[in-house]
Amino acid sequence: MKKTLLLIAVGVITSTLAFGQSSGSFNAAGTSAACAIGTGGHFNDGVGDVSLLTTTVKTSSGSGVTLLIRPSLVTGLFTDTKISTTVPSASADIGIQVCVTVDGSGTVVKPDSCVIYDERFQQISSNLFSQLAECTQAPTGTACTSDADCSGLGTGFTCSIPAGGTSGVCVGPNPLCDFDLILSTLSAHSFDFVAQVPNGNHTVRASWSTIGEGVRADHTESCVGPGVLTVTQTKVFQQNGTLTF
Repeated sequence: MKKTLLLIAVGVITSTLAFGQSSGSFNAAGTSAACAIGTGGHFNDGVGDVSLLTTTVKTSSGSGVTLLIRPSLVTGLFTDTKISTTVPSASADIGIQVCVTVDGSGTVVKPDSCVIYDERFQQISSNLFSQLAECTQAPTGTACTSDADCSGLGTGFTCSIPAGGTSGVCVGPNPLCDFDLILSTLSAHSFDFVAQVPNGNHTVRASWSTIGEGVRADHTESCVGPGVLTVTQTKVFQQNGTLTF
């Protein structure tokens, strides 16, 4: 599930709040939306599609001018894995990646323009249900004379005919035999990105997206909020005014 319910977690940052610059040295943008765990572990706010925190800053002249960029976010992850008589193994993988660009490019952002703030892989497996007659031979009440009469009920259904008889009932996986694992987590994170830029006006943007393999809309969610993007203008403490990564 690349961009469904999990991405339903990304739309918090559409509302931005700008704070005034101070001599061109600091600026910030934020959102008041807040993640919260609600019924069944699902998130009741801070969800949506990929969104952005954007602010601008004016830099001074001189060598070694560097922007300290800090996206600070509350993040949430939801995973739901369920196994049953017909599903012996289930997994969920979901995470939140934050990316920063300056003037539309991540080239000048160090150490990397994208960082994973959260990621979770969850898996449950069991062969227990296949060993229990109560789970694999539950009667359905559907009359039959052969296995073909039970094929419409799904995988694993067969016709159980008493000894000496010519008809019986369909039996198969018991839907009451299952195991469901749900995890919901909220965390607060920040990471310092740095970018060396020339004199002038620059637009700094932080975005987040949901990552993960094999995710499905009804089994994973992510959310973000509240969040603040701060940008501080600094000078490098080196004579040559450059940074090495």
